[in-house]
Amino acid sequence: MADQGSNKILKVLLKILTLILLFSACSNLKKNLVVVKNDYEIDLTSLEYVRENLNGFWIPENNPNGKEILWLYFRENKNLTDWDTLPFTEEIRRTEILPYKPCATVATLIKVNNETQLQFVSRSGQDTVKIDQLTKTKFKIDGVTYLRHKGYDFLRQ
Repeated sequence: MADQGSNKILKVLLKILTLILLFSACSNLKKNLVVVKNDYEIDLTSLEYVRENLNGFWIPENNPNGKEILWLYFRENKNLTDWDTLPFTEEIRRTEILPYKPCATVATLIKVNNETQLQFVSRSGQDTVKIDQLTKTKFKIDGVTYLRHKGYDFLRQ
């Protein structure tokens, strides 16, 4: 009888520990997301505002594991950038050395019929996709929502 009671207590304790680990893992994932007090929609009719607000680091909302981040870096007054996913690791943060990636996909901001779109060009072809939404902390394109990520300090412009 005492063994059954002990087993039940152990099972309950294991479930509680599992829940604690899950909650702490979820909170750690969110610590790298950018939060602003007043998030607002960006005017998608201005390529300048869109370019300025897309610059930075992003992570897919449905996959916030933090292992890979998207880095968009539109140089001043240029409407193109590499669509570049980077590993997000402590080693890169420490060494400030990025892995070499040949033949990155190039994304260009364009306006078609008064809609701001991204045109992607890679070795495998090209595609053009409308930007559905852009705020200070998220953007949505082709059904995927990205959340702004803190990224690497040494790559921030």
